[in-house]
Amino acid sequence: MAATKTDDDSAPTQDRVIARLLTDDIVEWRIPPGSWLREREIAARFGVSHAPVREAFRHLARIGLVKVVPWRGTYVIDIDEHAANEVYELWKSLFGVVCRLAAAEMTDRDGRELMHRLVEYKDVTQRTDNTFEHIKVSNRIGRFIAKRSNAPLALELLDRVALLARWQHNVYTDSYIETHGNEAAKRSAILYDALCRHIVARDGDAADAVARDLIGVTQNSFGRALEEYKARHAKPKPSRRRAKVT
Repeated sequence: MAATKTDDDSAPTQDRVIARLLTDDIVEWRIPPGSWLREREIAARFGVSHAPVREAFRHLARIGLVKVVPWRGTYVIDIDEHAANEVYELWKSLFGVVCRLAAAEMTDRDGRELMHRLVEYKDVTQRTDNTFEHIKVSNRIGRFIAKRSNAPLALELLDRVALLARWQHNVYTDSYIETHGNEAAKRSAILYDALCRHIVARDGDAADAVARDLIGVTQNSFGRALEEYKARHAKPKPSRRRAKVT
C-alpha cells in the first residue's frame, strides 16, 4: 500500500523556507547583485544553525541566482550581457514550446478565459506606462498558458527562466521608462492578441512563432535598459600617473 503524506512530510523544511525568502530578496534586489551572503548573518537573521543556511545556498545556486565559491563563500550573481541574452533565448524557446502544446491541449473554456485575461492585459498597457505592471500581468497570462499546456517539465523550466528574467528586469528605471514610454508594451499587446487567437484556433505553428516574437520584444527593450544600467554603474578607470621628469 502506498504511504500517505503526513502534515510533517509536506511541511517545508528550514532550508527551503530560507531559500524562498532569500530568493524573494534577491529577485527584488533587496539584496543587490554582487553582494556576498554571509552564513553567520543569514543564520542569525532566521535563528537557525549554519547547516540549513548552507543547504539554502545550494538551492539558490541550482536556480542560478548565486555562485558558491569554495573556501570563500556565496555571492549573488551580477548582471551580465551574455548571460542575460542566454536567459531570453531560453525563455523564447520554452515559451514557444508551451504555446504550441497549449494550442493542442487547451479546452474551449480555457480559451474563453484566456481571451478574458487578454482584455485585462490590454487595459493595463493603455492605462499605465509602468513597465513592471505590464510585466506582472503579462507573466500571469504566460503562466496560465503554460499550465494549460499539460507539460509539467516545460512549466518547471519556464518558471526557473522567468524567475531569472524577473530579477534582470530591475535594470529598468523610472527615467528609462519616462524616456522610452510604453512602445514595447503596445507592441507586446498586439503580439499577445495574435498569440491568444492562434492558441484558441489551435494553430500550434503560428502560436510558437508569435510567442518567440513576443519575448523578443521584451529582450530588445531589456537590452537598451541594460546598456543604460551598465553606463550608470561603470567604474571609472584609474588614471595613470605620469612619471616625474627630473
